[in-house]
Amino acid sequence: MEGDVMDKLEDTSSVYEFDPFTGNIPATKVEITVSCRNLLDRDTFSKSDPLCVLYTQGVETKQWREFGRTEVIDNTLNPDFVRKYILDYFFEEKQNLRFDLYDVDSKSPDLSKHDFLGQMFCTLGEIVGSPASRLEKPLG
Repeated sequence: MEGDVMDKLEDTSSVYEFDPFTGNIPATKVEITVSCRNLLDRDTFSKSDPLCVLYTQGVETKQWREFGRTEVIDNTLNPDFVRKYILDYFFEEKQNLRFDLYDVDSKSPDLSKHDFLGQMFCTLGEIVGSPASRLEKPLG
């Protein structure tokens, strides 16, 4: 699994200074695209129809919250998802991310109705700090 971060400082970055009265921490907008290679094929008569779900972990509660979903790409084990995730990157904060992949079998939004293909954990800092802001990790 790969996570690409596109830096468009003029278009997507919003850096602001720390304000002790409001508690605003400096942040930058980061755009993540997801691609996968050699996914498991869970379908009998065709290839998988993958969907990627991004979860973020709350700093205080440690609860995983769904952040967003990509589109479903039919019949592929090597998807390059078009839908991007745009997150605020906080420089001094560890931001845990979880990417879950599913083979979509119906129109149901309920993820338990689909085949789970695997997941990948990382931090937003790992993606931003990777060479060319490109992170590759195997699914677990």
